[in-house]
Parts: sequence; structure tokens; C-alpha cells
Amino acid sequence: MQAENPTHLVTIIGTKLGMTLDERDIVSAERVGPRYPRGAYASTESGDTAARGGRPRPLVVRFARRAHRDDMLRNMRVRRGANAADFGMHARPFYINERLTKTNRQLLHKVREARKRLQWKFLWVKRGRIFVKQDEGKMSYHIQTENDITRVFGSDTVTLP
Repeated sequence: MQAENPTHLVTIIGTKLGMTLDERDIVSAERVGPRYPRGAYASTESGDTAARGGRPRPLVVRFARRAHRDDMLRNMRVRRGANAADFGMHARPFYINERLTKTNRQLLHKVREARKRLQWKFLWVKRGRIFVKQDEGKMSYHIQTENDITRVFGSDTVTLP
């Protein structure tokens, strides 16, 4: 959006998630990544971001305290299925995730593929670390490298480059 205030948007999201955030709790908030071409992900409703210029770019937020970040992630998990209509915007789901390094993003993608192929039930990221678990009551595994993928899922599950 042209005239949006990302910091204000984060405080509104925090309020809707049951948090009390002040603007001084936010070190920075900005849109990142490439702009989506006009019409990409466009909807038929007029007046929303999607109809005017495509899907909005990701909003990256840096909090003054880790506790605020953890609270935001925890509260979002509790309120899965929240959408932007709660903020007076187009009814589109939004997600809050940890920002990973490029290496961990690539590793997460490979772990996700292996998990789907073998139908493991759980995959999650906590404080930038990737974890998987086959089922309830089973042991969880911390995945740090591609070798861990092979160790946990077996050698024939993932083709390493």
C-alpha cells in the first residue's frame, strides 16, 4: 500500500492478537522483497491491495525485546485462521513466521519435501531451528544440516545436490 505505516500496522495486529504493543516496542518494520506485478494475485473486490497492485510484500518486523516476538508468534498460533478482514482490509489470510537465513530456508524446504514424502506429522521452526517428529509420542529431531536429513529420514528420501 502506498500510504501505510508498517509500525502502526504491527501495533494493530498485536492488539488483534491480544497483545499490548507500543511503537517504542518496535525497532523497525518494513516491507521487503520484490514488488508483485500488477494483477498478480488480484481479486475481484475493488479497493483492496490485491486489486490495485497484487499481493502485498512481506512485512519484516524487529522487536525491541525477544519476549514481544515470542508472544506474537505464540498468540498467532492460538488464533490460527485469522485474516486481514480483522484489520479492516481485504479478507485474505496472513501468516506470522520467523525469518530464517537463506541456508535455513533452503534446508527447511528440503525437510518439508522429505516429511511430505514419508508422511511425518510434525515440522516446526523455533528460534531459527528446524525440528521434525514422526507422530505423537515419538522422538523429535533437530535438523541442522543436509546430513541430518539423511540420518533422520534415510538415504533414499532426499537427493542432495
